[in-house]
Amino acid sequence: MESWYLVVCKPKQEERAKTNLQNQGIEAFYPKLTTERLVKGRRTVKQTALFPNYLFVCLDSKNGNFSAVKNTRGIGGFVSYGANYQLVSKHIIDQLKNERAHTIESKIPKTGDVVSVNNYSFNNIKAIYKEPDGDMRSILLINLLNKQVEMSVDNKDINQY
Repeated sequence: MESWYLVVCKPKQEERAKTNLQNQGIEAFYPKLTTERLVKGRRTVKQTALFPNYLFVCLDSKNGNFSAVKNTRGIGGFVSYGANYQLVSKHIIDQLKNERAHTIESKIPKTGDVVSVNNYSFNNIKAIYKEPDGDMRSILLINLLNKQVEMSVDNKDINQY
């Protein structure tokens, strides 16, 4: 009977371990998290492991090649409690596989978020984020003389509260 096991990977080698296991005919899986951030003022999208340094492996509990998994490049070993390897229910794996496409974390402000502007013209001025203005700039609403004014600002000058 096939079961899912939890395996520890070496740091930042989840993809390498998964590829090496699949080359041996062993099913492996790790959920990914898509993150949207501002890096040097530019919007970037990056995928990382949802559970860093962990991988799920499907093996036959009686005839599985556990030693091949332990000796695969990128793998540190099985997570175990005493002499038993940690089992993960198929229901949890199915749920992670179905929801992984929807896992998106955004570090970019959304419309209506309060931000502060720090540049040579405005120092620590509160503003309301309105919308992106290309890849490098955003439109903010700034209160000047009791009137909200739209202003395009470099993304690197925006700090979130």
